[in-house]
Amino acid sequence: MATLQTLRNKAGVFIAIFIGLALLAFILTDLLGNGNSVFTNTDEVGVIDGQTIKVNQYQQMVDEYEAFTKMNQQSMSLSDDMQNQIREQVWRQMVSEIAFGKVFENAGIAVTPEEILDMAVGNHISPSLRPMFTNQQTGMYDRAIAENFLVNKNSDPQAYFYWYFIERNLTSERQMEKYLTLLRKSVYCTNAQAQFEASKRGKDVDLAFVSVRYNTIPDSTIQVSDSEIKARYEQNKELYRVEASRDIEYVTFPIVATAADRDQTEAAVAAMKEDFGADDIDAYRFAQQNSESTVTERFMTAAQLSSTLADFVKGANVGDVCGPYVEGETFKLSRLVAVAQRPDSVKARHILIRDNASLADSLMGVANASNFASLARQFSEDPGSAINGGDLDWFTDGVMVPEFNEACFTGRKGDIVKVESQFGTHIINIQDKGVPTQKYSIATIDKTVQFSSETHQNVYAQANQFASANRTQEQFNAAIDTLNLVKRYGTNIRSNAYNISSLRQAREIVKWAFEAEVGDVSDLFEIGDEFVMAVLVKEQEKGYAPISEVAQSISRDLRNEKLAAQVSATAEGKTLEQIAEIYGANVDSAANVNFASNSVTGAGMEPNLVAAAMAAEVGKIGGAVKGNNAAYMFEVRNAEEKSFDNETAQNAYQQQFSGFEYYVSQIVTDVEVEDNRNRFY
Repeated sequence: MATLQTLRNKAGVFIAIFIGLALLAFILTDLLGNGNSVFTNTDEVGVIDGQTIKVNQYQQMVDEYEAFTKMNQQSMSLSDDMQNQIREQVWRQMVSEIAFGKVFENAGIAVTPEEILDMAVGNHISPSLRPMFTNQQTGMYDRAIAENFLVNKNSDPQAYFYWYFIERNLTSERQMEKYLTLLRKSVYCTNAQAQFEASKRGKDVDLAFVSVRYNTIPDSTIQVSDSEIKARYEQNKELYRVEASRDIEYVTFPIVATAADRDQTEAAVAAMKEDFGADDIDAYRFAQQNSESTVTERFMTAAQLSSTLADFVKGANVGDVCGPYVEGETFKLSRLVAVAQRPDSVKARHILIRDNASLADSLMGVANASNFASLARQFSEDPGSAINGGDLDWFTDGVMVPEFNEACFTGRKGDIVKVESQFGTHIINIQDKGVPTQKYSIATIDKTVQFSSETHQNVYAQANQFASANRTQEQFNAAIDTLNLVKRYGTNIRSNAYNISSLRQAREIVKWAFEAEVGDVSDLFEIGDEFVMAVLVKEQEKGYAPISEVAQSISRDLRNEKLAAQVSATAEGKTLEQIAEIYGANVDSAANVNFASNSVTGAGMEPNLVAAAMAAEVGKIGGAVKGNNAAYMFEVRNAEEKSFDNETAQNAYQQQFSGFEYYVSQIVTDVEVEDNRNRFY
């Protein structure tokens, strides 16, 4: 219920995504600012738009982001997946900051502190802040809550960190808004352009056409030579630029718990049943010591229990133990600790005092129903509720921390009580209580079925035997067929990848693939709960895709062009009906075709056909148009001019440039980036 906890409750996930990267400059000064580093060389982790990025520079930002994420998640460690995501996020952030930094500087775009304040408590609230400072009662953004947070953030170092990094991102957000506004304002439509737009949009045509589908013409009738393919490849080579990648084939040997492992887990749980049911033990403490999951003491209604426990409590006495029973892959024991009539919910308000016992005692002595709200506004250190007189509204059993929860659900309506929790001292006014309901307190021990060391060794022996006996690609493939194993494929693997198809945390295999040669067979890798063996089947270095890989698509494109030319020659001097008869097709029609749409009824998305039809004369057969799916011969049979005023035309013209976000994204896409992180990670 402290300031930081309030933020976490309201916007934990949002904060993790939103916050920037210079994350712990204040609390890591000694660690990061004294010039010491694990990396003492000048190795380059990459080059972004000509700016060299040293590995220690990149690693520092990664460390900062990881430290902040741990703080945000209240965790001492991060999963491998989260660490990988952070590395990728840091790299993308560095590319973005360098790319846009130059753009904003050249455009003279800056953001003042007053603008940032306006985004938080002024007239231009940032959408990014709304999840943090929304009043839970009204559902509206509450400037008073935001002001309270900003006033008190300096007294809470962690809250200060949050705002420091939010402020940095608000600056970037406002810079981007200004840049997009600048671009939009730069678009101007002259009268000539408006008139041209009106001429395009002020015309509807009715169209008749014949579709000669590409797949209906035998390949033997159209020849595409290797020289033509090569010429087209050289002409459009930039279209075939690719990043370095590798393709592998691999086989897995999953380590799966056996029936014996399940029996062993069930026996281990069953062995605790007698002790768990003893009269002289603390059931919750015993469960906490022996369970794999966190055990929380709380009361629940029968409707909140699993079907197994709901049936169990119908005839159980306090102290009875249910189980072992299984849910999914977990064996459980549950003991009925208590049965009580408790309200379904409670309405309360509180005053939080974190580190001042004498103040808490004084407030407890003077607090009453009439002055409680004013005392909360003046003294409470929970800004989320203080602004509302400490009001927490209605909440259900188990929502609050245990000490707070029990005081509310066991106290009487109107009571003012004092309790201690991890957040400090709470002075609580129980304002109202809901309908009494029978609830059950149940302590549960759970253990998930895991494979045993014996199972692990057995699978390893099987995998190792396969790996030892098959050291060439030919042997590898033959053994898979002989043993009826499933071959899996990893394609287009990038140098910084962490996952391969369904393989998670496969970084070691990726590094091997970029060091091996085509045809090499790997040693045995242990990835998660399976052993993996791979063979490198393809390597692609950064540059251009070889012509052999793109020849088929080039040949298809050339073939379609030749087919369209062939159709045009065949159709010369003929009606659409005669053309349709030659190709065994139909004469289709589409009404009200115009430039506002790229789609043609009966043909689909065919912008080339639309463009040709809008420029054609009425009654004259045109084509053949090379479309996406077919070659088209067509005839405009009717054209209708529509009124399209100059102002509407100008608006329509400018709307064509409304999607500046796409063009802005190209700023990052077009930045020259050399990514060498795979050398270090």
